[in-house]
Amino acid sequence: MAEKEKMATESVKLSAAEQKREERKKRALLGPLPENFLRIPVDDEPLTDEERDREMALALQRQLNYQERGSGQQQVLDKNVTGRLTVTIAEAKLTKNYGVTRMDPYARIRVGHQIYETPTCTNGAREPKWNKTINCFTVRGTRSIDVEIYDECTFSTDALIAYASIPIPETVLDAKELSDDWWPLSGQEGDGKEGMIHLILSLQQLPQGLPVVPPAQLPHVVPSLTGGKPMTYTPTMLPPQEKQVEPSVMSPEDLDEFSKMFPAVEKDVIKAIYAENMGNKESTVNTLLQLGQ
Repeated sequence: MAEKEKMATESVKLSAAEQKREERKKRALLGPLPENFLRIPVDDEPLTDEERDREMALALQRQLNYQERGSGQQQVLDKNVTGRLTVTIAEAKLTKNYGVTRMDPYARIRVGHQIYETPTCTNGAREPKWNKTINCFTVRGTRSIDVEIYDECTFSTDALIAYASIPIPETVLDAKELSDDWWPLSGQEGDGKEGMIHLILSLQQLPQGLPVVPPAQLPHVVPSLTGGKPMTYTPTMLPPQEKQVEPSVMSPEDLDEFSKMFPAVEKDVIKAIYAENMGNKESTVNTLLQLGQ
């Protein structure tokens, strides 16, 4: 009896071990492992209001771009846009090198609500050179450019070295001439005593209703002036402008010929119609015939 009980107990243990092996086989993963294999699950932190607004704005912009591409319609410049400003941030000459090591300066430019940055001039110290050119739209009321120069820091917040609010010359706003000047910078040394910055400014006036090609590039990201989340902007590309065609001038021989064909029409009227039809004689004849009816 004891031997039978012993054998029964061993058979029960074997069956229990086999069941456990079967359960392990069922839990085994077959095929490629998932991305979260052997990773500790961590709940994502909830988005802040600013991050949520930014995500909604980006999603709305992507939707608008998709709708514009699908409809085939072209964007048109806003009526408040007055021109396209070209700014070249050439270089700067600073009064002082702050810190123990040589500074790594970069410049930040604000034109209206548009913000741009130059690359960092590594070891530029007191004489950084950037030669960075930007193009941006100007709207009604744009009269100045805000410039800030920072020292890029690795283990701390970038330090503000110098700043200036530079008025755009009237000759540039009127698109009459180019401005190539040095402008004073302010900072810890005092107003206008932190050095000089070299800017080249020019403006191209744009007619209202000019179509704009939708940008094919991704939004650019620049740090916030207030130290918050980075800001994004999408540069708008303009189509190549067509060359203005000079009005056609009628030769004296053509004028005599047209005067014989239409003696009741004055010569000045004939020349004006000829110029309006871009020198096309056939169109000019048709217009004169319609005028005489």
